[in-house]
Amino acid sequence: MRASGVILSGGRSSRMNFNKAFAEICGRSVLEIIIEKFIKHFDDLMIITNEPELYHGMGPAVYTDVYPHMGPMAGIHSGLYHSRYDTIFLLGCDMPFINMDLALYMLDNCTGYDCVVPVIDNKLQPLYAVYNSSCLPALIDCLENNKLKLTRFVDSLNTRYLYENEVKSFGEVESMFFNVNDKAALKRAQELSGG
Repeated sequence: MRASGVILSGGRSSRMNFNKAFAEICGRSVLEIIIEKFIKHFDDLMIITNEPELYHGMGPAVYTDVYPHMGPMAGIHSGLYHSRYDTIFLLGCDMPFINMDLALYMLDNCTGYDCVVPVIDNKLQPLYAVYNSSCLPALIDCLENNKLKLTRFVDSLNTRYLYENEVKSFGEVESMFFNVNDKAALKRAQELSGG
């Protein structure tokens, strides 16, 4: 399956007081860790951000939102809009322990669906997901009508849900979906990485 790799990096985190994409784990930024994993599997790789000047020279193409200041849904739209392919694998910039075998499995299982989204601890993971261009009309409608609840959007689509019992065959679920979203989580990520 041909797909683009999309890293969603909204910018400064209110809980971290700096851009979490640049949080360091064992001497490398979370973003560098993700790019290193993505580059082996995607020939079309991009970062979607509100602060493009911070990302130039990192390798991937850098784009801003077509619909600015509308949150993650606008980032998904921009990823699909700029993608060379009909399908994207989208990941939030704060998830350094992505399991690429799981990502490829999700891509292999997206035929006939608008998106493939894991459900972990009964919570959707829409920023660790596969989206197809078939969801663009619904996405544009939501953005233009200020309906920005991402979980409601995902539930309105023809979605392939990936439940924990299916996901756990790829590894330890907690680490795969671990978010570095505050200083305590960053410390834990450093411990998990042996740093």
